[in-house]
Amino acid sequence: MLNCEYLVRFYPIVKRLLAALAVFFSAVMATLGDLRPTDSNAPILQYFAPIEIAPRTGHSDAPNFTFDQRKPLLTITSVRQLIPLRDRKGVTIVLNEKDKQRYAELTRRFTGRLLICVAADNLISIGVITSPTENGLIEFSDARFTGNIAKYLRRRFGM
Repeated sequence: MLNCEYLVRFYPIVKRLLAALAVFFSAVMATLGDLRPTDSNAPILQYFAPIEIAPRTGHSDAPNFTFDQRKPLLTITSVRQLIPLRDRKGVTIVLNEKDKQRYAELTRRFTGRLLICVAADNLISIGVITSPTENGLIEFSDARFTGNIAKYLRRRFGM
């Protein structure tokens, strides 16, 4: 038969133990839960402010923007999740909490303006920020004219 005195005595101990385990596992998941590419320690994506330049002679159709590679506004080195789209070409990345907040602030600041996304040295996308992105989801697809970055991300993460 169960003795109620034993149950009453062990209840606070079990309660503290369960709370400690919950805190421990949430801390482990917060630090180890991010995805990183296995091929290198290079950043996954970097965002830059465009710098307008004068058009070059003979290249009037070329973009008149550049960026300072030494001053990224946001550098993404890991993501929470990488979700393939139904077309099996595009991807959606879910930013970790720190990058989610920084990206939200960046999109609020650049609403209605251009922002440059650099995935690799030779893979650059320039887009207009139409509205702030608060949820930490960034889609790369042919429909958004970022299919080349989606292909790069799929390769980097082995998809």
